[in-house]
Amino acid sequence: MINCPNPECQIANPEGSQICRSCQTVIPHRYLWVVGPSKFDNLDKRYSWKQGQVVVDTQPGLSPPESPDPLPAAVLPYLALACHSVHMPQPYGLYGELLLLDKAPLVTHDATPRLLPTLSEAWPTASPLRQLNWLWQIAGLWPHFLTEQVASSLLPGEQLRVDGGLVRLLELSLDAQAPSFKELALAWQLLVPSSHGSIRAFLEDLCHRLLNGEITTPALLRACLDQAIADVSQGYQSNHELAVITHQGPSRKRNEDACYPASGTTQTHRLAPTASAKQKRPLLLVVCDGIGGHEGGDMASRLAISTVQHQLTPLLNQLTEQTIHNPAAVTAALEQAIATANNQISEHNDQGLRHARNRMGTTLVMALVVGVHAYIAHVGDSRAYYVTADSCQQITFDDDVAAREVRLGYGFYADVVQRPGTGALIQALGMGGAAALHINVQHLILDGDGVLLLCSDGLSDYDRVDQFWATQLRPIVLGKTKPARAVNELLQLANIHNGHDNVTVGIVASHSQALNISAIPVASLNTAAATLPPSGPPLVISPPVSPTTAIPKELPAVPVEKKSGSLLWLVSLLAIVTTSTVLTLVFFRDNNPTPSTEPAPSLPATIQENLNQSNQRVGISDDQSAIPTLVPGSYLQVLEPIFLLETLQPSESETQVSGQLMEGAIVQVMTQQELASEETRWIKVKVCRLGRPEQSNVSELPSSNVTQPNVTTLVFGAEGWVSASQLAAGTRNAEVNGCSPESS
Repeated sequence: MINCPNPECQIANPEGSQICRSCQTVIPHRYLWVVGPSKFDNLDKRYSWKQGQVVVDTQPGLSPPESPDPLPAAVLPYLALACHSVHMPQPYGLYGELLLLDKAPLVTHDATPRLLPTLSEAWPTASPLRQLNWLWQIAGLWPHFLTEQVASSLLPGEQLRVDGGLVRLLELSLDAQAPSFKELALAWQLLVPSSHGSIRAFLEDLCHRLLNGEITTPALLRACLDQAIADVSQGYQSNHELAVITHQGPSRKRNEDACYPASGTTQTHRLAPTASAKQKRPLLLVVCDGIGGHEGGDMASRLAISTVQHQLTPLLNQLTEQTIHNPAAVTAALEQAIATANNQISEHNDQGLRHARNRMGTTLVMALVVGVHAYIAHVGDSRAYYVTADSCQQITFDDDVAAREVRLGYGFYADVVQRPGTGALIQALGMGGAAALHINVQHLILDGDGVLLLCSDGLSDYDRVDQFWATQLRPIVLGKTKPARAVNELLQLANIHNGHDNVTVGIVASHSQALNISAIPVASLNTAAATLPPSGPPLVISPPVSPTTAIPKELPAVPVEKKSGSLLWLVSLLAIVTTSTVLTLVFFRDNNPTPSTEPAPSLPATIQENLNQSNQRVGISDDQSAIPTLVPGSYLQVLEPIFLLETLQPSESETQVSGQLMEGAIVQVMTQQELASEETRWIKVKVCRLGRPEQSNVSELPSSNVTQPNVTTLVFGAEGWVSASQLAAGTRNAEVNGCSPESS
């Protein structure tokens, strides 16, 4: 049984329940992998053992365990490698010598959680492209894992698991001694006899060259595998279906999100010998979430979309004509397009004399799909996920304070993200010059059935994707529903269960299958070795858009046939100290579900001083954030008078008004509810601090069936109901140490 996370409900529900049977709150299902000694009897009673080393959190409404201080050395590699989240589990809690890992390679949509297969178990039945893809991912991770002294985790064994085409780690093994390329080659040699016939000779020669010292760097190994993947993919047919939608949400007056192609677009792309030129055209999907409110967040997001589309048009045309493309050149083109968009927005800010928090900006996440290749780029906290038949993995790692503190070793993400201010972004487009921007571009191989999801935080907040992927996205992978239907359903779920922000959802459903696979010539190794990085036809990049170009209200769709998200954390501790320009980009966009009353861990004095100076320059205060958090347990400060209702009665009887919240009052969110007779979401709040009645006027009553009251100011501890949209529009986040008469 799992307790409802609603603090006013908390009844036990059967483990298979998705929604609380009493209050209709979504029930999170968090399955954790336990690492430690053979005896697990000292684990907190909050967790229930399933089987083996798997436990389930029976009280998901409670705060995650606090990060230990200091952190044990054994967990630091998990934090340093957190940007590889698509491959890595995340530390969730530490109980003595027992480490709880979230996002472990478990199948959890069935009745009984089970481990995904090891690479060795899945190898004999995998396609040649998938076998190469697995090795290609290991080669990409190898140098980063060597740095953190956990590279032995990448050798075939119990830790190395596979999830469709993804390589995933069950846990990390500390290296007794750093493994060499020869040890990697010896491990791969054991896979050669059961490899697909078309690549067996290639892999045998590859291992031979590794053992002989002819391939000495991860970059050269990756280049060899790049060439092999290019050869094998010629025998594959790839089909991709796209759907995208954007909406302002129930509580926002305007939509600052933007997307490309235009909202409501559906597309089909095919890469096969019989496909037309239009069908072969690469697929481009871009999602932006504007920042700046009335100062121009919608303008920034639309300008980013139009600039990126303009910059990438020559690349899309060129890739349409090519049979083999150059991954390094495509990555460089994406980085240049995003950097140009950043500079366009920044120049508009400078021309409009926008300073500090008045500057408009935008987050960005984009996917470029070329045959079996997918490139995911992002800046900010708009996200990309990849969904297989067995799991949903977040590809991108948010550019926020929480992610930075995790990488610097200040705590586990589940704990750090609860702390005040950790939802603040550390970078977004338009805040400054592109030289200070870190653009993250990741490269994936789509070697079977899968779904790419790109979305703004209107959907991803409060782990909604993790909660609903099995019912909304997995059916696409299984061929039971279409992307166009799924984006609409996810939009509805976001508006119902979040509702505090604009929402944009884009889906790319991919299906790749082998048609006619020829044996890879061993000469491919010579070709790769001769060109590092691999060469390709030169890219023709269009000149930057003039900063005076008008920002289009509607963007053109990609001219195709219509049917209706890594790098290591590169900024070291020293770089943060010496480069305050990065810190000047910090501004608040905090969506912490449950504001913590515990202080954040202290930073070194030099870093804290630079951070404070940066915050003063951009006008940041530590006691407010842009978007009200309407989840139980959060605190809100009232900005304008609001009436509270005594009860919610879905009947013809009149509802009495409890009283009026005055400007400056502080309330705590208690629970939320939706009436069957209407679509409005209602929030129950408790008064924790009184307002200033002398500055308040009588507000408009919430509906016509409410009895007109005498205007009375609510006293401390009073409770009442208000619509979510009214609460979101008339409050802001507040950070207080509990709800008590003293605080009032």
